[in-house]
Amino acid sequence: MRILNWNTQWASPSGRSGRFDNAKALIETHDPDIICLTEARPETMPDSGQTIASEISGAGNMENRGGRKVVLWSRYRWTNVDTVGSPNLPQGRFIKATTRADNEEWTIIGMCIPYAHYRNHKKWGGERKALWQGACEYLDALSGDVLPRLILDVFLPYSKEPYRAIMLGDFNLQIPAYNYPYPNSAVNHKRKEAFDNWLIPTAGISRHFIDHVAMSSDLRVETLQFISNVALDGAPLSDHSGVVIDVAHKDD
Repeated sequence: MRILNWNTQWASPSGRSGRFDNAKALIETHDPDIICLTEARPETMPDSGQTIASEISGAGNMENRGGRKVVLWSRYRWTNVDTVGSPNLPQGRFIKATTRADNEEWTIIGMCIPYAHYRNHKKWGGERKALWQGACEYLDALSGDVLPRLILDVFLPYSKEPYRAIMLGDFNLQIPAYNYPYPNSAVNHKRKEAFDNWLIPTAGISRHFIDHVAMSSDLRVETLQFISNVALDGAPLSDHSGVVIDVAHKDD
């Protein structure tokens, strides 16, 4: 299974910079089976396959024009689509679905964890959040609600471990933590708890890399390719870099 994960910074087909066309072409050259784009337009996905998207998050004009915080694409058909995950998750930043390839079912969770200043501006009034509060709420919902139910639904016999499951998207967190967030911060401790026993092959790519992939322990990485946020001709593609990973089951 080839997985592509990238934040395309709301690249729009109506934009004049050419970012949308360049990003769409670059994605297709990698020929992925599964794509997770964050801060994206569904039109960025390949024309074949099936595209699904998260609910409205409150991102304003970008979503009013058709963008979504999380967009998933599969070369195959999606089933069991869940755009809520948990009532405790910050809105519009989650989507879970399953897809079947070569008679194997894969569970894919696309997410966009809130960044440090999520709803931290005074304009939010009584709903204003403290720094990293949104990310902490997201991670608490993952570890306390979403992942326990995933283990009940998708597990290896006798082990209670997720099976052929992948979580990916814009984590908005350095892994390992350096200064966004700091290593001793509450949000970093919550991240470690939420992803305990999950393989994160994107950890340590660079201090600036925050678009991660987490895999259940039954999977292995065959290849990993970095997607630069700048095209070969120097034109900007996004404010994030991405990644393409070839994944297989350890028994294959």
